[in-house]
Amino acid sequence: MIQLNNIRKTYRTRHDTLEVLRGITLTIPERSLVMLLGESGSGKSTLCNILGLLDTPTSGEYLWNGTAVHTLSPAERTKLRRNHVGFIFQSFNLIPTMTAFENIELPLGYRKYPKADRTFLAENALKSVGLYDRAKHLPSELSGGEQQRIAIARALVMNPALLIADEPTGNLDKNTAGEIMSLLTEASREKTVFMVTHNEELTSYAGLVIRMHHGEITAEF
Repeated sequence: MIQLNNIRKTYRTRHDTLEVLRGITLTIPERSLVMLLGESGSGKSTLCNILGLLDTPTSGEYLWNGTAVHTLSPAERTKLRRNHVGFIFQSFNLIPTMTAFENIELPLGYRKYPKADRTFLAENALKSVGLYDRAKHLPSELSGGEQQRIAIARALVMNPALLIADEPTGNLDKNTAGEIMSLLTEASREKTVFMVTHNEELTSYAGLVIRMHHGEITAEF
């Protein structure tokens, strides 16, 4: 379980300070699909960066299964992120010169998994998103929906406890978006999926919906 208590984030500019998050208090249950909605500039990306340990709050408490994340050193936060957080992006962020299989295998190599283990895990990840037959294809040879499924497989191959998805259906048509949401819903049976979206129609998939406005949570349902 993730708990945020009075999280604030302030950025300093040359002439002023900008408070992006204004006292966020939130509980995110384990093994759930949580959706975050809000207009541009509401603080959604900043909140995701803090949840994903890419940024730190100016003040407040971040508790992850009892661990006080806000007190960890930069090295400790990096280790926690590498071991337990996965990311999915609207733009897929696949390496264009690598095949689908190689894109999925890449993070396993960073973690120094033996070659046999990397192959086994990457092949299983491809099967889990229904693209085993596309293993040797480059991203340019895949549809947008297929590229996003490969990006999901790459995120899932490390078995993260927290999966952060930033507008993962934003570039996809309605039918393909439904396929992606089915994959994320299935993933949420075993891990926490925290998803940013502008699409109100997708909230039916969520166990918890959060609305933000000007750096504050305005509704939870």
